[in-house]
Amino acid sequence: MKLRGVRTRLILAYAGLILIGFSGLALLAGQQIAQGATEDFQQSLEEQAALIARSLREPIEEYAEGEESSVYLDRVVAEYGEQLGGRVTLFDRQGRAWIDSSGSLSAASGSGPEITAAFNGRITHDVRRDEQGTVTVYAAAPVREDDRILAVVQVSSPLTTAQSLIENRWLTLAGGVIALTLLALAASLWLAASFTRPLNQLRGSALTLASGDFSHRVNMQRDDEFGELGQTFDYMAHEVEAMVEEQRSFASSASHELRTPLTTIRLRSEALREGTLDAPTAAEYIAEIDDEAARLGYLVSELIVLSRLEAGRAQLGTDMVDIAPLVHRLLREYEPQIKEKGLTVHTELPDDLPALVASPGHVRVVLQNLLSNALKFTPANGRIDWVFQTNNDTMQMTLTDTGQGITVEDLPHLFERFYRADKARTRTTGGTGLGLSLVQSVVQLYEGQISIDSPGAGLGTTVILIWPVPVQS
Repeated sequence: MKLRGVRTRLILAYAGLILIGFSGLALLAGQQIAQGATEDFQQSLEEQAALIARSLREPIEEYAEGEESSVYLDRVVAEYGEQLGGRVTLFDRQGRAWIDSSGSLSAASGSGPEITAAFNGRITHDVRRDEQGTVTVYAAAPVREDDRILAVVQVSSPLTTAQSLIENRWLTLAGGVIALTLLALAASLWLAASFTRPLNQLRGSALTLASGDFSHRVNMQRDDEFGELGQTFDYMAHEVEAMVEEQRSFASSASHELRTPLTTIRLRSEALREGTLDAPTAAEYIAEIDDEAARLGYLVSELIVLSRLEAGRAQLGTDMVDIAPLVHRLLREYEPQIKEKGLTVHTELPDDLPALVASPGHVRVVLQNLLSNALKFTPANGRIDWVFQTNNDTMQMTLTDTGQGITVEDLPHLFERFYRADKARTRTTGGTGLGLSLVQSVVQLYEGQISIDSPGAGLGTTVILIWPVPVQS
């Protein structure tokens, strides 16, 4: 058991706190008990002195009237001393020791303040050492006949009698403290185990996960904070597993996408290097090499931008971007493609369309990719409707085409990197499979929303983009 381990520290902390707490309480209680026991003992002697004084009134009167001898009085006093377990001394009205239960009048103490108080009609006590040096409690009470004091009774007992009772109570308290400490230690062991067991389980699971087993789960069935921690760990493990699988898929797809244009460039360059091609074929091969190099450069550029966006290193633009000029510019750029396919592109751009606070490059990436996809997948003589409108504090763009549409199976995967809904037309339509992933990352960067819907294959596609607009002050 490590000295600095959580389990050890919990045990030492709980047991130490309980031991200190109980010891402090026991010390305080013991002091109160000792003081109370001493006071009770002193009060008890006063009460016994009063009882003996009342009991001796009749024998003293009989002795004074000659009805009883001094031997009888000596025997009565001795009996009281025996019952008391201490010493009983009788003093006459002149303050002289008269009868003593021990039989030794010479050792009688008649000069104490309790004797003086008794002759004044009061019952009190005093603590002092006797002739042998023993701490003793003395109590005295007057023997009365009406208002006349016949004698004074003094009772005395060593304070050790009370101290033995106090020691017994101290021992009881000490035993209680030890028992409670052992009980607290057992509770600390159980509590520490209940804390460290799930921690060890989580530690083992973390090591298993670190070793590469991403399918491992804690499955901690507890209804407390450790259970919540276990569920969080399992969720983290699930996300890590999904992320690793996504990265593996991304690496595989990226290597494939990079390998394809490189293979084409290599084959064409080898053919050109051999010098056996005729002039038209050589020119065609050079054009293909140029196209593949451009495609490769565009792919690398998109990968860099996408990685920055997903890593959170892309900065939000703060420029005021006017949508209308950007839309007209894109339409002019794609005008040759639109005319070649005989497409009809209808746009609606309200005059009061607000400017967006963003980076012009980011907005262009989004609009260009969405328009490019619509143009690629809309057949000849098709139609594209590109509508912009303001809705409360957002700008909404709806892009609808009469293109090849998207199947229900493909819809959930459109924003995945390198995913193509129509894999058979990859070579004819071009593209890298990163466009929609890039669009979604940019839109999410500006806290916007994008959705793509299609009734099915051959039924066209609708893209809805919602982009926040600045609040007008």
